[in-house]
Amino acid sequence: MGEIVHLQQHDTIAVDSHRIAALFRHRGAAQAELSIITTMEDLTSCLRAIEAALGAGALGQVPEYARPARAYAEDIGLVTLAAILGQLETACQHHDKTAANALWHRAARVGDRSFVDLWQLPLLQM
Repeated sequence: MGEIVHLQQHDTIAVDSHRIAALFRHRGAAQAELSIITTMEDLTSCLRAIEAALGAGALGQVPEYARPARAYAEDIGLVTLAAILGQLETACQHHDKTAANALWHRAARVGDRSFVDLWQLPLLQM
């Protein structure tokens, strides 16, 4: 009888808390939180568009959503997610469907954990 192995993905998540602290210093607590919420909504919209484009097999459309998604992630300190979105953009530009799909699944996994890590920063009151 064969042995069953359960593989579990593990990604290290980096959230730039210094970036968030700078937002709070420059904008104040209320404006910083509003800015973060708005950016997360915009990022989520881009991620949905990426998912739809990949689902339709339209690799050529992905970079137009991945580019702003990466910028949004950088704006709110989601370092790991931003890096993966940059890799996804490159994979799609090179028409590498296998890499694009793998990177998309990684982006979804890392994105979920990044959002949780962001919400848990002590500066956020949301």
